[in-house]
This record gives sequence, structure tokens and C-alpha cells, in this order.
Amino acid sequence: MTDYKKLALYYLKAGKRRCIVTIVGVMITVAVLYTALNFGYSYVLQKRQEVRKEADYEIVFLSEDTDRLAQIAADDRVLQAYSGAYTGEEYVSDEERFVEVNYKNALYVNIRHPYQMESVMEAMKADYGVDARLNNELAVLYLQDSDGLLGVVLILVLLVAYIFAIFAVGMIRNTVQMFTLEQVKDYGILRCIGATKGQLNRVIYRMGAGMELTGIAAGVLLGTFVSVILGFLKNVDVGFHIGPVIPILIAYLGDLYFVMQECSKIVTKMSPVSAVRGEYRIKKEKIKIRGNGLMGRLFGVEGAYARKSVLRNSGRFAKTVTAMMLSITATVICLSTWGMVRDTKKNINDMYGRYLEENQSPASIFNDVEWIQSEDLPSAEEIKENSLHYYVTETKMVYSARGNLVDPETYYGKFNKDYAEQTSLGSYIEAMMQRWRERNTKEYSEKDDVEYEKAVDSLNSSFISIEGCDQNDLDYLSEFIESGTAELDDDGILVIGGGSVMDYSWTGDEKLTLYDLGKHFDTYDLQVGDTIRLVDYREYKKRYQAAYDKMMADSILVSPEVDTGDTYISEERATKEGRSTWREQYVIAERIRQELIEEGYYRTYTVQGVLDFGDQLLPDWGDIYMKRDSYFDLTGYGEQDVTGIKYAIDLDSVPISYFDMLSSDLTDVLYGYAYARNVMRYALAFAAFVFILSSVNIINTTAGNLHMRRKELAQLRVLGMSRKRLIHTVMLEGVMATALSNILGFLFGTIFTIYIYEYLSMLLYIKPTIAWWAFGVGFAASALVICGSIYVSLRDLPVDIVDDLRLEE
Repeated sequence: MTDYKKLALYYLKAGKRRCIVTIVGVMITVAVLYTALNFGYSYVLQKRQEVRKEADYEIVFLSEDTDRLAQIAADDRVLQAYSGAYTGEEYVSDEERFVEVNYKNALYVNIRHPYQMESVMEAMKADYGVDARLNNELAVLYLQDSDGLLGVVLILVLLVAYIFAIFAVGMIRNTVQMFTLEQVKDYGILRCIGATKGQLNRVIYRMGAGMELTGIAAGVLLGTFVSVILGFLKNVDVGFHIGPVIPILIAYLGDLYFVMQECSKIVTKMSPVSAVRGEYRIKKEKIKIRGNGLMGRLFGVEGAYARKSVLRNSGRFAKTVTAMMLSITATVICLSTWGMVRDTKKNINDMYGRYLEENQSPASIFNDVEWIQSEDLPSAEEIKENSLHYYVTETKMVYSARGNLVDPETYYGKFNKDYAEQTSLGSYIEAMMQRWRERNTKEYSEKDDVEYEKAVDSLNSSFISIEGCDQNDLDYLSEFIESGTAELDDDGILVIGGGSVMDYSWTGDEKLTLYDLGKHFDTYDLQVGDTIRLVDYREYKKRYQAAYDKMMADSILVSPEVDTGDTYISEERATKEGRSTWREQYVIAERIRQELIEEGYYRTYTVQGVLDFGDQLLPDWGDIYMKRDSYFDLTGYGEQDVTGIKYAIDLDSVPISYFDMLSSDLTDVLYGYAYARNVMRYALAFAAFVFILSSVNIINTTAGNLHMRRKELAQLRVLGMSRKRLIHTVMLEGVMATALSNILGFLFGTIFTIYIYEYLSMLLYIKPTIAWWAFGVGFAASALVICGSIYVSLRDLPVDIVDDLRLEE
């Protein structure tokens, strides 16, 4: 008999239950990997089609020489070509700017090998002496770039595939090793009747390859099904593609070859007689004198023996520790990063408050509510539709207006010095107040703009934002009361005494992170009982509107686009007339304000509460808050006169696509949080997957190793060690592996977490966070896996293990 191929199938059938479990394990790893690769590959193919619908060319050659372009079109490297106009930009180094270029007869081509479009373009540029441009959007989808993206992507894909292969092939290794140990006498007999080492190697290789290929085929089939479902949910056309299978085969079969070599050494390195006798477990080695070490001092004889056993089998111990260390490292990284990402939600709420999206513009005598609702706010139907989104937890209507102070000193004159000097808004208001004070104390020469400039400074310094609050708003604001109360009377108001600001002066010593950008300032030194007088908004609006209508009736405003019948008004003239009209509006508004003050058309409000928003940023709009009925009474507006809308958003459920509709300083941070949140969910799932596979490998490896050590364990029993002490001794080896793997896992996990924080702190509002509780979870889980697998395997050892002893000749 010279052909032993059928023996592989015979052994697999004999242990079919073990084979099925192994194949299922391989299938799961392949299914997860193939699903990701196949979905990604299908997405790239779909994007290529979409890009080609918009611009179906790979290279555009730019030249006015039509004969040369015709030669390019006839080149064997070109698949198809067409001519057309081209408009783009070119950087002129001498002028250090981009200039627009236009070609009437540019040549758009597709080449025969699109994965080589960049190298083909450079070669043809040199051959024909013309300039050219890649269709960059399409080139990226063909992995074309000057930075070697193709190689990086391929290496990354192979690396991920190899990581999965390590787990899958590890399961096959354990299974084949168990088969080999159980059939070692058969292999010895085969060697005795003439089987060569190569023939025995082929038997073992076929066993591993049989399970591996079956698992890969089943995994690809399952992965195709899952990726199709995922594509349906994500609107991606997904089908079966052979491309993603290639890196899987390379990684899995390549790793399998070397692992099967290790398994085959169990029988090929033994003499046929020793194999028949089952003496493979006795390992001849030079006796080394070792001390008891820390384990001996802590646990006595059992600890000393456990330490020496680990030193004798350092390779096996290192593999166990490495496998568990990687799992613990991944767990610590993921849980710590997840903790930082979760803290971002709290930090965002602390900085921005309850409503993360808002669209509001306070009414004023210049911009009435009707104009705001038509120009700045969404329609009622859009507001209703937005409110029904599952991630919107609350919708709030805003009622706000820009009132006018009778005496700006009663409010802006009580600026906190640090706020005025270190913040942009404070500096602006302080400068405005200084100009207003100067214009009221100095004599100015007669010139055209003096009246207008005085009106602007006086009117701007009197503006103050007012917000009408319902009871829910007042209850919310009561959380920030520093002094006084939020239970307001009809003439009571709340003012802001402090809060955080992002736009402030840096000393240069601080480390720039997003979370640290908010700094707390005291704003106004207002006290409970202070009074503030506001011009009667209703009367002010009525008089200003009448004066404005009269001014418009007395003047003719012509825009640059309006034909007067004779000629077009120049843009310069129209701009001057528009500016002149705006000057008149300010002058009229300030004159009316002064008249109302002189006539006593103002209202007095008493500060009944001072707010300090703490870590929360100061609101963009809202200097003082009053009851909504008082707001309506002051302004003359009603429930229908909404000036803004605010939404409270659940950051845990909001989709990333939602942020495409936003445009604010907070949008990037919210988008970063939503993106990081989704990534971390996959990362946690991947970490759990890695931990489970590592655990399965450790359990199988432990069972195989203890099977090989049965003779050693039998010797300990002969020397008088009880079964209980034997279990305790070997369990201490697991304790050592657990302790070392956790120490290393915690160390590397913490180091990588710090690096991740350095990156995330530039994108999200986070603080450095280490998931210390993850250490306890990792320690408990690793101890359960390592020590549990040892205990179960030892418990299953036969009572008559002493019979495993054999005498060597």
C-alpha cells in the first residue's frame, strides 16, 4: 500500500462531531470577513457606475493640437475616446494662485487597464508631450494615487484577513493535533510497514485542508447571503464576487500550511517503535536546577512546580499569554474609547444645553416677525416633519426680540473686566460702549457722517436680546440660578451673570483640545433688585414703521438690475443710495428712541434672578429672560409670532446623514460623535468576536496540551500527589498565565488608549478616560477561560491515569 490519501477522510469521518464544530468555527470567521470585503467591494463597484454616469472618462488630455490628440485616440492603450470642451484650474507658481484654463478640443479617454490609469497617463504625457488630468473621483475608486494607496489598502486587507486566519487555523490546528495524538499508534504502524514521512505529512495536510476548504466555502456562502441583506438595507447592489475570496484563500491556506507542519512533527519526529508504544509524551532534556521563585514562596510546592512546568514549556505558555493579552488589550482599548465617546455626549450637553439644534433670529424694529418667518425659518410643514423624527425628543418654539435700553450703562456698564478684555464679544461691546461714551462727552466738527455715526453707536449700545419663557423654560433655567429665583413676577426678569465662552484669549501655554476650549467667565455684575428700563417696544415699532414708510415714499430706490427706461443705474450709485437709506434708517430709529424716552414710553423691570450657566456656553441670543405673557405685553406679539425653533436630539440614535442638513460650529462635533459612536459599536462587536475566538483556541489548546502531558501527570500521582493537589498545581499555571496576560493587556491597552485620546481630543469634546472597570471584566473573563479550561480538562482525566506510564527501552 503506497497511497494513504483516503486515511485523511477516514479519520475525519471517525471524529465527525469534532470536525463539524471546527468547520463551523472556520465558517463564522470567513463569513464575517467575506461579508465586510464583499460589501465594501460591491459599494466601490456601485460608486464607479455612479461616477461614470456623471463623467465617463478616466483621463483627459489637454492640447490645442488636434492632430496630436488624434494620435492619442488611436493609441493601443486607449479603449475609447471622445473630444469635448474642458474647463478647470491650474496653479501658477509664479503668481502663487490658481487660474482658470479652457480647452475647446480636449480629448477624454478610457484605457484598457483602468487600474493602471495613472502610470498610463504619465507614460502618454511623455510620449506625446501633452498635459493631462485624471478623473480623480474615479481614480480613487480604482486605487490610483501618488501616495501608494493601493499597496496600503492591499496590505491592510491581507493583515485583517491574516488576523482572522490565525483564529480559524488555530481551531483546525487543535482539532488536527487531537486527531494526531489519538492516532499516533496508527502512524507508527504505517511507518513500520514502509510509509514515508512525506506520505504521513500529506495525510495530515489533507485533514487540515479538508476542514479549511469546507469552512471557507460555507463561510463564503453565508457571507454572500448576509452581505446581500446588508446591501438591501444600505441601498447597495451586492452580489457574489470572487475578488474578496482571494485574500481569504491566501491568508487561510498560507497559515494552514505552516500550522500543519507543526502538527505533522508530532509523528514524523518520533521513531516508529516509540510511536507504536505511545512513548511520545516522554521528552528527554537536560535537567536544569531552578529555584522556587515567587510562586513557590506564595503557594509552596504546588506553586514551585507550576513555575518550573511553565519554564519547561515556555513556548506553549507564551502562546496562551499572547492570545489572551491581545484580547484584553482590544477590550481595554474599545471599552476605554467607548467610555470617552460616551463622555462626549455628556460634555456636549454640558456645553450646549438641552437643545442642540436651533434656528432663530430675534425680531426687531428693522426685521419684523413676518419677514423672519418667511426668510429665516422653515415652514410649518417642515417643522412638523422634523418634530416627528425618531431622534428628536422635544421641539421648542422660540419667542425673542431685540429690545432697546433706556440707559446702556445700567446693563453694559456693569461688565466684568476679564470678560470684557478676554472675549471677542466682550471686547466688541466694551469698544462700542467706549465710543458711545466719547460721542456723548466730546464735541465733533460738522461733517456728513457725524449724525449717522452717533446714531449707530447709540442705537447699537442700547440693543438687548429678550426672550419670552413659558413655565418649562423657567424650570430649566432654575437649574442655573446663582442668586434669586426663577419664579418671576410680571415685571421680573432673569439676567446672565456667568457662563462659558469658547472664543477667548489664549495665553499660549494651554494644550489645545476641543474640550478645553470652553472657559468660564463672570459676565455682568448685576444683583437681585437692580432695575433695567426698556423702551416700549410696541410704541417704538409703530412709530418707526410710520417714519420708514414715509421715508420710502419720499425716495426712489433703484437696484442695479432695474431698467429706469433711460439707462441702468450703476452698481456703484445703487450701493451708495442703499447705504444712504440705511443711514437714514439708523438716524430715524435713534431719534424715535430718544423721543420715546423723553415722553416716558419705557417700562421698568426688576432683576429677580441671576443665572450662571457654569460649563454651558453662553447663549448666542438671550441677554434677559421674562415670562412669555410679559414678553407679549411688551412687544405686542402673540402665540403665532414665533421667531425661532429649537430641537432636543437623542445623540444615541441620530443617524449620521442627519448632519448633512446642518451648518453650525457644533455640526462637526456632533458628526464626529455620531461617526465615532457607530465605529465603536462595530469595534466592540469585533473585540467580543476576537475574545470569543481566542477563548475557543485557548480551550482547545489546553485540552490538547494536557492530553500530551498525561504521562507527566501520571508520574506526579505515582510520587504521591493527590488528585486534588494535582488539579491545584496545574491550575496555578493558569493563574500565572492569567496574571501575566492581564498585566500586559492592561499595559498595552492603556498605552494605545492614550494615543487614541491624543487623536480624538482634536475631534471630540472628550476627557482622557481609562475604563478601569474593564480591568476587572478582563481579569474575570480571562481567569474563567484559562483556569476554567484547565479545570474542565483535568476533571475529565481518568482516575487510572497512572496506567499511562510506560517503560522506555
